[in-house]
Amino acid sequence: MLAYRKFAALLVASLTLWLGQAHAEQRPQVADQVVAYTGAQGAKVWTLRIGERAANEALVQVEGVDHDWNMRIQKMQVEKTSRDTRYSTTVDGKKFVVLIVQGSWGGELYLPGEAQALQVGYSQELSQQGNAQAFLTDYLAAQNQEGQ
Repeated sequence: MLAYRKFAALLVASLTLWLGQAHAEQRPQVADQVVAYTGAQGAKVWTLRIGERAANEALVQVEGVDHDWNMRIQKMQVEKTSRDTRYSTTVDGKKFVVLIVQGSWGGELYLPGEAQALQVGYSQELSQQGNAQAFLTDYLAAQNQEGQ
């Protein structure tokens, strides 16, 4: 009986370790730093590169806005040009540019259904508060919730 318990405990420990490693391998690569922007009336935009740099994708979260997208983390396409960087997603089957960043000062945030863009500026303080791994964990948890 004692040998059975030891074997069962060893089996459970092995499976737990194996599942933990498999789970860790499923986490995509992200940039080391979150880049954050702040705007009028408390609007905040958090961005984080996800995947290989060549994939041109980022996680984007909008916070502090009266909109359905408030606090929702979305994976977006990133397009860099000589003039700006554009973050876009698909809305109603069409490409929708959500954030345009011009240089290092900031840019404009566009939300579906809103008539005007919100001006946002780079915030070093918010960027330093951001935690890339925690941001990724929140995104993955939301994806798991949607998948259930």
